Amino acid sequence: MISRLHLVTDDEVLGAEGFEGRAHEAMEAGAGKVTLHLRGPRTAVRHLWDVAERLAPRARRLGVPLLVNDRVDVAMALGLDGVHLGERSFPVATARRLLAVGLGSAATLVGRSFHDPEEARESVGLEGVPDFCLVGTLFATPSHPGREGSGPSRVGEMAEAVPGIPLIGIGGIDRSRLPEVITAGAHGVAVVRAAWAAEHPGRAVAALLEMIADSTGRGSDE
Repeated sequence: MISRLHLVTDDEVLGAEGFEGRAHEAMEAGAGKVTLHLRGPRTAVRHLWDVAERLAPRARRLGVPLLVNDRVDVAMALGLDGVHLGERSFPVATARRLLAVGLGSAATLVGRSFHDPEEARESVGLEGVPDFCLVGTLFATPSHPGREGSGPSRVGEMAEAVPGIPLIGIGGIDRSRLPEVITAGAHGVAVVRAAWAAEHPGRAVAALLEMIADSTGRGSDE
């Protein structure tokens, strides 16, 4: 089951004082309904490892899949739920084989980010089918300075390019923009600031889940 709400970090979020406590709050509010991505392209691997190792037990208890972005080695060594791959990462099929061998299970999650429908079609054909795709950047965001948002219509274009794969919209999504992303055909959304910049991440997560449920007309964990 692919979560409809994905909570994604960046280097600043990962390095902030008190992050782990805020992550606990967010996971408690989204137990069984969210996926947590530890993304930190410029974060030292040791720090990423330490954070993942400390968060993993609670994530398992709460039914929150814990993924690391790009670091297949960290996921394997810590027995995490899977990885999310960017444009410069392992091919999906390679990552899946490594995780299956290292973790002894082919059920681990492998996600992939795409910006262009044609790139997605070609990649899926050559590299393997991911369990879900992050589609963006939909709206302008500080995470990708200088990159204009493609808009929610990109979700529909991606659905035609890679049919049958759950699509998760990402990039500048907040509560005001979430409904149009779901309406465009996204299975769910991924957020950074909408969760981590909130004074109370747990309340923010609860509000986002409620909005997803309202936008889909069904439970947010279905």
